Amino acid sequence: MSGCDLLLFGATRNTGLHIARLATKRGEKIAAMVRGGSDASALKKLDVKVLEGDAFEVDDCIQAIDQTCPRRVVSLMGGKNLEGRRVCGEGNINVIRALENSAPVERFVLVTSMGCGEQFAGLNGNVKKFLGEALLAKTEAEDYLRLSGLSWTIVRPGGLNNEPATGAFCLLDAPDRNRQGYVSREDVAAAVLKILDDADYLYRATTVQCDLPIRESVDA
Repeated sequence: MSGCDLLLFGATRNTGLHIARLATKRGEKIAAMVRGGSDASALKKLDVKVLEGDAFEVDDCIQAIDQTCPRRVVSLMGGKNLEGRRVCGEGNINVIRALENSAPVERFVLVTSMGCGEQFAGLNGNVKKFLGEALLAKTEAEDYLRLSGLSWTIVRPGGLNNEPATGAFCLLDAPDRNRQGYVSREDVAAAVLKILDDADYLYRATTVQCDLPIRESVDA
């Protein structure tokens, strides 16, 4: 396969799979690198070109990019392996390193989380206790990306749920505490595709939240 429209890292489920579905509906040629042993059946049903590779190996990332010659790339990888290595840090950095050593792409979007980067300092202690390790690993990848020569955008979703898309999402420079905290993964996928086509989001970190106010509690 050569000249695909979009190469995905972290697309076998959740937001990445929604991106693949929405992009194929638009007629785009999609490829995805998946870890060996992962269930890629949903991607294959979408006619996504699936390449097996390990994001902890930069050569695998380079090979995936060279084989697909993508116009754009999105990475949504998260979590850690049995050895405690975090793909949201080390793996994403390997994707960035691979892109730096490949033909230029129009845009690279790194999907992290609300609370990363400059937002981390404002989090409460409980959030830092339970999510701090992951947020700091994602921040490490963000920091590496900012120093790269890539055409990049960082996307930081708020809390995620599996509700159907509403289209009620907004793109913000900083979190808005007056908006509902959870956003549909399918809406985040739509937001990523919107950002990929919009030069205004180049070299920016944008937060994705539900575009609805917090519901006020009503006394019984």
